[in-house]
Amino acid sequence: MDPHRSRKHLAVVTVLALAGTAAACDIDTVSSDGGAEGVFYALGDDHRLYRWEPAAEADPEAVLDLSGVWDGEGDVGTVLRSSLSVDPTGSRAAWVDGASPDASLRFGDLATGEITTAVEYPVDHACLDPAWLPDGSAVLAHRASVWGESSDQDTDDIPFPVESWGETEWYSPEAGKLPTTVDLKTPGCRMRWYTAEDGSAQALYHDLELDELYRVDANGQVLETIPVADLEGAEPATIGLVNVDPAGRYACVVDGYEVEGAAKGGFTIRAESGTSVVDLATGEAVGPAEDGCTTLHDDGYVSREGPALEFIDYGGESTWTAELPATIAESPVLYFIPDGGVNGTA
Repeated sequence: MDPHRSRKHLAVVTVLALAGTAAACDIDTVSSDGGAEGVFYALGDDHRLYRWEPAAEADPEAVLDLSGVWDGEGDVGTVLRSSLSVDPTGSRAAWVDGASPDASLRFGDLATGEITTAVEYPVDHACLDPAWLPDGSAVLAHRASVWGESSDQDTDDIPFPVESWGETEWYSPEAGKLPTTVDLKTPGCRMRWYTAEDGSAQALYHDLELDELYRVDANGQVLETIPVADLEGAEPATIGLVNVDPAGRYACVVDGYEVEGAAKGGFTIRAESGTSVVDLATGEAVGPAEDGCTTLHDDGYVSREGPALEFIDYGGESTWTAELPATIAESPVLYFIPDGGVNGTA
């Protein structure tokens, strides 16, 4: 696969065809030239999602008010960070609102600020966090009985998360629940979708033991199994998958994920940035060893250290640098969308 070519994002066509649905949105051919042009989305301390365009030399603009999640029960901040994602077109965001059985999956329109409820719990945010298709038309949500018994019936009425497995379902901001489901024969976490060479939707995720990566089609059929032990720069049994590039060749992974990210009940909260980028075609790490990764794109990836940003191509060369403004400098999550490109955001 050549990650530098323009790609036609037809992932939703696969899903809708499987569902027997005739309607589909128009999808254009897009690409990224790796320049500094593009937009970032990040959280401010005021619990709003901001849009920042470095080339415009303007202050970040608040596009979505997420402060309502703090009205819910439980560790709502952790749930927001581990479930929030901006779709690859920069049109919408999805997240789990709340941290109890009363929570829900929400969509936010980044042009209007309107927030809608997609589905009430149970939605698993900790293992299969809601993941967008490459064209931003729908998310795959894991519907399962993720809440067990209360940790302390006398003092804590919010039950523990439990390891459970159920159906995965598609939800569209426009159409609601789609009839197609993805039947994963092998349970796992951190599913990230990309566009295959034939234009269909494929995904990458890791097993519950954190020692294998699986490449699957839109039906959940395993196309390839990649042992973590074969990947340079990724330690077996402690790997976490953060992101995948739009063509499915490169993966942003993080070491120490199992130890540092474990939550009560055995789930592992999503890592918000990775420690290295691995070329899945060769198994070799790419880029400087000391640089991490957040989002992956056709021609490189964003590396972040605090407010300092750098775009590194897959040959290891730095393309541009930038610094986050004070409003979003400490954002726990970061999404980048290059101009003219529908690319793999976190």
